Amino acid sequence: YQEGGIESPDGHCRAFDKNSAGTVFSNGAGLVVLKRLSDAVRDNDTIYAVIKGYALNNDGAEKTSYTAPSFVGQASCIASALAFADVNAETIDYLEAHGTGTKLGDPIEIAALTNAYRSYTDKKQYCAIGSVKTNIGHTRIASGIASFLKAVLAIKYKEIPPTLHYQSPNPEINFVDSPFYVNTKLRHWKTNGHPRRAGLSAFGIGGTTTHVI
Repeated sequence: YQEGGIESPDGHCRAFDKNSAGTVFSNGAGLVVLKRLSDAVRDNDTIYAVIKGYALNNDGAEKTSYTAPSFVGQASCIASALAFADVNAETIDYLEAHGTGTKLGDPIEIAALTNAYRSYTDKKQYCAIGSVKTNIGHTRIASGIASFLKAVLAIKYKEIPPTLHYQSPNPEINFVDSPFYVNTKLRHWKTNGHPRRAGLSAFGIGGTTTHVI
């Protein structure tokens, strides 16, 4: 641990929390089988989820430093994924965030998400948000696929898992006026007349930014 760095001082990743001070690095691997929906239906495959849209960019030119993320790059990527998916952000009930639990990164991520979602809705605190990093740490290059697997399984089992170690918000995050709330307990995933939909973000220190619906 180094003050101002990205590694946690106490071995816990406290995403979005006022006591967040860094992430926990771990190792992992994940694998998914991607297939055109029409082919999967034809072949009578088990379909866990459907990717409606995605986007990726690199915010390197917008970053203030190598490890500091860019609001502009993240907001642009999320907005592009929503446009590609052609869905109203108001129908997305769960957001699996990058959520590293750093004092700088978490507020930028929520601000970028809020900016993109506000093009669709003014509703407040309707979308649960979480980060698998609070459970298993930051699995380095596998962190994106870990988030993907969590979101897909939440849809399959119709339950939103809790985000751990959260007590009160990072003071730089305005959850009250955002579309999001931190989900802290296992919650049955209710819908309001639309399919269960999740968004997920995965960001790289070098600048790669990805969002999937």
